[in-house]
Amino acid sequence: MSKPRVDETELVTTTTTTKLVPVLYEKPAKNPIFFPAILVGLQAIFIILLGLHADYGHEPQPVSAHLPLPPNSIITFPNRTQIRIGAYESAGPSHRGIADFYSMFQDIHVMIFIGFGFLMTFLRRYGFSAVGYNFLVAAFVLEWAIIVRGYMFDFNADTKTFPIDVERIIVADFVAAAILISFGAVLGKVNPTQLIIMAFIEVLLQSANEFIGLRRYCAYDIGESMFVHVFGAYFGLAVSYMLYDEKLNSPEAEQREKSVYNSDLFSMIGTIFLFCFWPSFNAGVAAAGDSRLRAIVNTYISIASSVLLTYICSCIFNKEKKFDMVHIQNATLAGGVAVGTVADKIVRPFGAMIIGSAAGALSTGGFQFVKKILQKFRAHDTCGVNNLHGMPGLLAGIIGIILALFPAHSLYTDNLLPICWHGAYRTYIGQLAYQAAALGTTIAIAVIGGVITGIILRLPLLNDDRPSSYYNDRTHWETPDDFHQDAITAIHPVEVEHHHV
Repeated sequence: MSKPRVDETELVTTTTTTKLVPVLYEKPAKNPIFFPAILVGLQAIFIILLGLHADYGHEPQPVSAHLPLPPNSIITFPNRTQIRIGAYESAGPSHRGIADFYSMFQDIHVMIFIGFGFLMTFLRRYGFSAVGYNFLVAAFVLEWAIIVRGYMFDFNADTKTFPIDVERIIVADFVAAAILISFGAVLGKVNPTQLIIMAFIEVLLQSANEFIGLRRYCAYDIGESMFVHVFGAYFGLAVSYMLYDEKLNSPEAEQREKSVYNSDLFSMIGTIFLFCFWPSFNAGVAAAGDSRLRAIVNTYISIASSVLLTYICSCIFNKEKKFDMVHIQNATLAGGVAVGTVADKIVRPFGAMIIGSAAGALSTGGFQFVKKILQKFRAHDTCGVNNLHGMPGLLAGIIGIILALFPAHSLYTDNLLPICWHGAYRTYIGQLAYQAAALGTTIAIAVIGGVITGIILRLPLLNDDRPSSYYNDRTHWETPDDFHQDAITAIHPVEVEHHHV
């Protein structure tokens, strides 16, 4: 009887070996002396302008000094701030001084320097630049915006001066927010010299656009959704479009554009700070009383709603029904943007919840679908500012247009001043037209200004070597020894070896 035959099989294990392939030699920055030279020159000019024409503002008189006054009266405070006593306000005019503004200013300042800065730290090898350039650009803009807006909005031809007070520095922070939004679109693709030039130009255009919107159209936009978020997003996208380079699609650049676990955690720090303080951003310059209360409550509800819809949509859009950290870092904040234009208006809490929910879904869809489409048309958006600021800002503008149809809810007469076009006899249809004009003008100035600025920034004299400078701290920063393990290599498979065991 023969022994049963045992079939022997060979155990074969196939493994793939990924090699570390050296990238191109990382060249140092071109013309690094340009940065300190330009900044020293501008700082000297700022000192001269402030010395010639800037002065301290003055603490306003107490509210009681102006009472009683009839509804719709206009009060000019000693610091030349003009406000109108709303027909629907139950109390007198706001006290527009330190007591009224400083707590809001602190919150907004934290948003600018911590919130925006850390939100952009998601890139694996660009953390120094994200936080550092955010710090640099914001500080530069604060100085320049105070001067530009001082001449544009507050210059007194008799005394040849313009005041600087807490309200003015809050508004300077708003201008900084617009420029930092634009920075997000070009993050990792520009050097500090280009950023300073871009910020210098954008402050002029953003302030001019807001002057037209507030002092001529008299459009309401208390949370700056049009004048800051829409303007910053589409100015930045226009600049990014003009700076587009095929080398952005190189393996080297694509590897550095990715995030790692720790960089995403740092980015979430920025998200949480922005989420917590956004009600102060939208209510910062609202009149104390019912208007500020509505701005805080509406923003609080709207931004919370956008968080929930972001988690819902992120799960639905993912094939494995998981959450995408990119969505959570960004789209959760869209409710704060979308409600900004009407934050101090009577939209009711349920209306704020609807706005925030729509914004969260819209922003998440933008990150999931729209960002890829824009990149095909050469609009490379590093941080996705179109999805967080652009589209929700457009939604805010549209909501503001619609609300103008309901004067009892828009309270549009509270925003009218004698210098407004048709301010003395404006109807609600006229306000609707001016709201639409403000949104259209903002987009036009942002896009045209961004294109022109991008042309300037494309000058070879201002550009670093590409693609080695893309998303790379080493080009402009002294980096520590543990500057990521792949500091001089890009990891991608170029050779596959099969091993049989």
